[in-house]
Amino acid sequence: MAQTATVNQEPQTAKRSFNKTKFKDGMAKYVFLVCACMSVVAVFGIIGYILYASIPAFREIGVFDFLFGTRWNHNSDDYGILPMIVSTLVVTLGAILIGGTVGVFTAIFLVFWCPDKFHLQYTGENKALAKLVSWINKINLRSFFDQVIKLLAGIPSVIFGYFGVSVILSMISGADPYGIGKGALASSLVLAIMIIPTVTSLSKNALEAVPEHYYEGALAMGNTKAQAVFRVVFPAARSGVISALILGIGRAVGETMAVNMVSGGRVFFPTTLFTAIRTLTTNIAMEFADASQGSTLFSALFATGFVLLVLVLIINLSINLVPKEFKGKRGNKVLSGEKTEIIYRKKGLIPEILKYVAMVFAALIVVVLAALILFILINGIPHLRWDFLFGESSYQHPSLVPAFISTGYTILITLAISLPLGICAAIFLVEYAKPGSKIVKVLRTFIDTLAGVPSIVFGLFGNLLFNTLFGGYSVMAGAFTMVLVVLPTIIRSTEEALIAVPMPLREASYGLGASKVRTIFKIVLPSAFPGIATAAILAIGRIIGESAALIYTSGMLITTAGAAANPMNMGSTLTVFLYMCWAEPSPSLGFNEAYATAVVLLIITALLNLCVCLIQRHVKKKR
Repeated sequence: MAQTATVNQEPQTAKRSFNKTKFKDGMAKYVFLVCACMSVVAVFGIIGYILYASIPAFREIGVFDFLFGTRWNHNSDDYGILPMIVSTLVVTLGAILIGGTVGVFTAIFLVFWCPDKFHLQYTGENKALAKLVSWINKINLRSFFDQVIKLLAGIPSVIFGYFGVSVILSMISGADPYGIGKGALASSLVLAIMIIPTVTSLSKNALEAVPEHYYEGALAMGNTKAQAVFRVVFPAARSGVISALILGIGRAVGETMAVNMVSGGRVFFPTTLFTAIRTLTTNIAMEFADASQGSTLFSALFATGFVLLVLVLIINLSINLVPKEFKGKRGNKVLSGEKTEIIYRKKGLIPEILKYVAMVFAALIVVVLAALILFILINGIPHLRWDFLFGESSYQHPSLVPAFISTGYTILITLAISLPLGICAAIFLVEYAKPGSKIVKVLRTFIDTLAGVPSIVFGLFGNLLFNTLFGGYSVMAGAFTMVLVVLPTIIRSTEEALIAVPMPLREASYGLGASKVRTIFKIVLPSAFPGIATAAILAIGRIIGESAALIYTSGMLITTAGAAANPMNMGSTLTVFLYMCWAEPSPSLGFNEAYATAVVLLIITALLNLCVCLIQRHVKKKR
C-alpha cells in the first residue's frame, strides 16, 4: 500500500512542479513586458508634461502669435519664436550639407577603398625608422578609422563648443565685417563636425547591407569599381543613407550647448552667415535661469521645448516613410540602329572624381579629430595641477573632486535603475515577443522615439517631475532623468547581444528540461554578457558627456566634496563643470580650468572606447 501511495504521489508532485514553473514563466513574461512598456510611458509622459506646462503660454500669447511672432520681450510678455525656428532650420540645413556630405563619402571610402594596412617601404639603414615603418604597416586601417569615428562620437558636445569658440571662430572671423565670427556659419560648422560620426556609421552599415552580387554583377558587366559603387551599390543603399541623414538632422536640431557657445544668442533672422542668431534649444538654455516658476516666460520656454519636441519627433518618425527596398531605374539605350556590334558607352569620369572626393573627406575627418585632440591637449595639459584635480574645493579655489563625486553618483544611480529595465525590456523583445508582431513594432517605435528626444527636453521634463519629486535641484533628480536618456541605448545594445546568442544553446537547455526563465538567466544572459557590458559602457559614456539634461535637474554649482557626498544636494558633473567655466567665468574658473577638465574628459572617453573595443575583440575571438 505504501509503495502504491508513493507511485500515486509522484505524478502529483511532477504536476505541481510543472504548474509552478509555468506560473513563474508567465509572471516573468509580464514583468519583462512592463519593463518594455516603460519607453511608451516615458514618451507619453514627456509629451504630456511638456504640453501641460506650455498651455498657459499658448493661452495667454496665442498659438499663432507664439509660432509666428518675431519678438521675444520680457518686459511686455511678448514671446514669438519664428526667428528661432528659421535659425534652427537654416543651421541644421548647413550642418547636413557639410557634415552629411562628408559623412556619406567617408562611409563609401571605408567600405570600398580603405586598405586593410599601410604598404610603406623603407630601404635605408636607420633601424629606428625601419621599426617605425614596420609598426605603421601593422596598423589595421579599417579598425583605425572605426575607432576615429567612435572617438569623435563620444566626445562631449561642450568640448566641440570650446573648439568652435577658440578655433573655428578665429578661422572665420576675418570674413565677418565685425570681426566676431559668431552666427549661422559657425553654428553649422560645429554641428557638421558633431553629426559626421552618426551619418558615417549608419551610412557604412547601409552600404555593407547591399547584397554582394550587386557589386560583382556591375563589375562583370564591364563597369569600373567607381562606376559599380556610385551607380549600383550606392543607389541600392539609398534608403539607409537617407535614414542616416534624417538621424543626423535630428541630432543637429536637438543640440544645445555647443551651438549656444558660437551662435551669438540674438533673436534675429539669419539674413547673413554672420548674423547673431538664437535657435530653439539655445533660447531655452539662455532664458531658463531668469524664468520664475508660474510666470509667462517659464511657460513660454516649455512651449518652445514642446515645439522643438514635435519638430524632432516628426523628423525621426519620417524615417518610417523612407522606402526600404531599392527599385532600379530604367537606363538609357546603349545599342542603336541596325548594328550588330556592341557599342560601349564610356561615362566613368564623374564616378572616378567622386572616388577621390571620398578619399579626401575621409582624410579630412582624421585631420579634424587630430586638430581637436591636439587643441585640447596643448591647452589643457599645462594646467593639469594636483590641487585642481584632487585638492579641496571651495568657491574661491574650485577643484574637480566634487565633479568626480557627482559624476560617480549619477553613473551608479542611473545604471542601477536603467540596466535592469533595459535588459528586461530587451529580453521581452527577443525571447518572448513574436518577431514582426504589432507589439514589437509599437515598442520599437517608441524606443526609437525616446532615443530621438533632445536632451534639453529631457532636462525640462526632469525639472518638472523629478525636481518636484526630490524637492529641488539634486544629483538624484539628474540621475533619474538620465535613466530616460540612456534607456534606449541599453535596450538596443542588449537586444543585439541576445540575438547573437546561438539558438542551439537555448534548444539544448530546453531539451534538458530547463524552463524558459531558467534558460534565459542561466544560458542566454551569461552568453550575452560581453554585449551587455558594452551597453553599460556606452551608457556611461552618454552620462559623462551629457550636460543639457543635467543643468536643469542636478544644477550648475561650485560646491565642496562634503556637500557633493550627499546625492540629494545640487552637484555639477564633469561636463556641466566644463560648461560652467564658459557660462559663469570667474578669476579662479576660466578657460585654463576648462581645457584641463576637457583633457580629463577626453582621457575618460578614450578609455571607454578602448574597453568597448577590447570587449568586441574578445567576442570575435570566441566566435
